[in-house]
Amino acid sequence: MKFARYLAHGQTSYGIVEGDTVKEITAPPYEDYQVTDHTHGLSEVKLLTPTAPSKILAVALNYRSHLKADPLEEPLIFIKTPSSLIAHGETIVRPRDVETFDEEGELVIVIGKRCRNVSREDSLNYVLGYTCGNDVSAREWQRGDGQWWRAKSSDTFSPVGPYIADNIDPSNVILRARVNGEEVQSENTSMFIFDVPFVVSWTSRRQTLEPGDMIFTGTPGRPAHLVSGDTVEVEIEGIGVLSNPVRDEE
Repeated sequence: MKFARYLAHGQTSYGIVEGDTVKEITAPPYEDYQVTDHTHGLSEVKLLTPTAPSKILAVALNYRSHLKADPLEEPLIFIKTPSSLIAHGETIVRPRDVETFDEEGELVIVIGKRCRNVSREDSLNYVLGYTCGNDVSAREWQRGDGQWWRAKSSDTFSPVGPYIADNIDPSNVILRARVNGEEVQSENTSMFIFDVPFVVSWTSRRQTLEPGDMIFTGTPGRPAHLVSGDTVEVEIEGIGVLSNPVRDEE
């Protein structure tokens, strides 16, 4: 099943996506809900970020193809802020004082139930599903700052969407990223160093994960540089395509 969060007639709703339509539900998909008979065409609504998370965590260096050294023994986790989120179709803005500006296509975990200190074996029971993400990165800031607050969490640096899929195998899907239609990243999530059950369990040891929270799981290979006028797409089989244009800050 696929879920969307969308704006229609001035109202924010959640719905179940079926083909080119979305059927409204009475509550977020991580709560008890009923399916209504209120249906919209996807072309008639504005897609929003799939949830409104209380926090966003992210795993760095989680594919061997992205490493320049040996894998870490424990995950390197950083925080991305909810204020950096944008939805499918919205614009990524490159700051004026950033030269090297990269996309990073990623699988994003969406938490479905409140959890704290869960076991690896039980962790997937707390996951609602998965969406596409782009961990946009300003490399000068990432290299030069003491930590990554602006390199990874400036406004528009966290595109996510378009939907949440609850029926994919997160250990075996193809992730692809394209810039202006040209493929720049492609890898199977079977190449994770730290897989989804481990990541959910490990992060829940220190922070309570709330319904709607997101965890970016890392990017493969060598991300591509972005410039104004580009369109960047992140596609994950079973979820869909997250597409965002890029422009320079005015």
